[in-house]
Amino acid sequence: MTTPPAPDTPPWPNRHPRYTGGNHPQPPQRRRWLHPAADIALAVGLLVIDIIAPLIVFVFGLDAAGYQMFDPAADNSSVSLTRPFAYGGVVGGIVLLSAVPLFMARTFISFGVQVLTSLVLVLVAVIGINDADRNSHPQPVPVSPSINPGAQCRSGGDNSECGGS
Repeated sequence: MTTPPAPDTPPWPNRHPRYTGGNHPQPPQRRRWLHPAADIALAVGLLVIDIIAPLIVFVFGLDAAGYQMFDPAADNSSVSLTRPFAYGGVVGGIVLLSAVPLFMARTFISFGVQVLTSLVLVLVAVIGINDADRNSHPQPVPVSPSINPGAQCRSGGDNSECGGS
């Protein structure tokens, strides 16, 4: 005959602690959500940071572009604002990347605020870069054919259709 196992040994085979037996495993554990008030407080705190950081970066971009803020006699008309707006766009991208951990942590209010803030920052940067580029490279003024005496006739009709007559 066989001897019974000692009373302090676990039953054989050892089971996984979450296994209840049979074909019915325990349901997976769900992550707890952050309380909505804490999520709103986190969203407001991150929004304050998201407003202050682009302003600081924009000022550093102005300095890098050669803009002289505290010199009233300085001529800043030739300074391009493309670089400061590009820095702001980079901050918008970083804000968008910071929304990923918030989504993973199930803080949906903070996630939404971060995504909207990043979209606004990137949109402002794109519009600012476009405007700064347009101001630094103005389009030439078109020449009207009516004031150009050497202009050719448009349709080959009478002299009233010719630009120089």
